[in-house]
Amino acid sequence: MRRRKADLGRRVNGDLGVEFSESGLTSYAGLELVIRYFQRIDLNGLIRQHLSGLAGDFATTAMVRVMLGLLIAGGRRLQHVTHVVGDPLIHRFCGLAQLPGRFTLSRWLQQFTGQWIERLCALNAAVVARAVHLQTGLRTLTVDVDGTVVSTGMTVERAFRGFNPHHRKVPSYYPITAYVAETGHLLRVKNRSGNINDGKASIPFLRELFAQVADTLGRAVRLRFRMDGDFFKQSVLRLLIARGAGFAIKVPFWQWLDLQQHIRRCRKWQRVNGEVGCFEVHLPLTPWKLEMRIVIYRKVVHHRSARNLRILRGRHQSGPERSQALALHVWPRRSREGDRRAQGRPGLRHHPHPSLWSQ
Repeated sequence: MRRRKADLGRRVNGDLGVEFSESGLTSYAGLELVIRYFQRIDLNGLIRQHLSGLAGDFATTAMVRVMLGLLIAGGRRLQHVTHVVGDPLIHRFCGLAQLPGRFTLSRWLQQFTGQWIERLCALNAAVVARAVHLQTGLRTLTVDVDGTVVSTGMTVERAFRGFNPHHRKVPSYYPITAYVAETGHLLRVKNRSGNINDGKASIPFLRELFAQVADTLGRAVRLRFRMDGDFFKQSVLRLLIARGAGFAIKVPFWQWLDLQQHIRRCRKWQRVNGEVGCFEVHLPLTPWKLEMRIVIYRKVVHHRSARNLRILRGRHQSGPERSQALALHVWPRRSREGDRRAQGRPGLRHHPHPSLWSQ
């Protein structure tokens, strides 16, 4: 659309007012909410309780908050602290007029030997316990346990070649973590070399996790775990059953389990949604002298089978399907009033949750 020449110009009557002030600009305004959250859980008091005695010109509480603020702002190396110097919200978050340099941070971190790392884990456990009590008040927690591959350089101490599917020849660490599913808090973490088996090496970690929960949250809190197939081991199952914990563990399609025959014999699948169905079987694990409740899920897929996916096709199925098995162990059924109170809480109830087939 053509416009008139008179409409193209605009008259300027005078100069705009320009004012120079002391107000600072920040790219991290959301840190104010984190500051209020830390005040609510009394983070500074917990830091003084567990990490008192560290040497340095800066207070221990300030140094811990500098590290937290640097991570929240996106920094991944100590030298990145120079990018947040001068930001008013970062200085307010740390409670400092001047931030420490990267060499000061490096010297401070060198004090964290094995003893101080244990005290740091105790600090994390106290923070999580206080947050869980304040936010949820739940008596039953769902814990996700899994290992994570962290690739490293060739000369990093105690980093070895192990399970690293994307970089098979690169040394790595294999830390194991436990998350609270209801809140997302990191309940416990332990670093390990990359050449270990995730399931066999998890027994000491699980024992420490049970002890931590009993000390910080109380023995009345019950745990239920979600784990992948690496944790389907006799020692892991016996430990969880002995501690009275519920669990949902992905079951590998091992030959001696012979899950395929149960899938072929099943003629009636319980519908979960439009594409997912399941059925339940009580499977005796004869070599382990155990009997487990196994729920097998299937999902209709619309593509050819990829590597490491088990595709089964039955006589009454319209297309290929991907099947997965889940070992379940839950507590005895409660009263109807207890069931009504449990409605709306995430995780396992008395029947497998539809989202668990993909865990």
